[in-house]
Amino acid sequence: MLSFFRRSQGRPQRRALPVVAPATSATPTPAGPACTLASCRAGSWATVMEVRCGDQEACRLRALGLCEGARVNVVDARNAVLLEVRGTRIALGRALGAGITVRPIEANASGVNTIGGAVPGATAPAR
Repeated sequence: MLSFFRRSQGRPQRRALPVVAPATSATPTPAGPACTLASCRAGSWATVMEVRCGDQEACRLRALGLCEGARVNVVDARNAVLLEVRGTRIALGRALGAGITVRPIEANASGVNTIGGAVPGATAPAR
């Protein structure tokens, strides 16, 4: 019998995924204290600093675009956390949201955030 069709003995070994440091860019690090994603208010923007959860959950979140350095919009934060990440909405439970460390991005009155870009959805004040 071919070795391809043989049943493996015991549990198959997992390959470890390489840990990749977030890419550095020309934009400065967002200001403000770090907090968990579950504690962010609805309508706020944040940058993901660290993803602390199980290996499978972390791999799936990174595949969906929720990785270190990603900018997220907290759409709703009632029973679960509803996020907008790179144009896609993702719902996370409170427990999973508590394992993700973010740094909030503050927006000033003109709708421009502190890291130098316009906050999507923000409107400039009437002149």
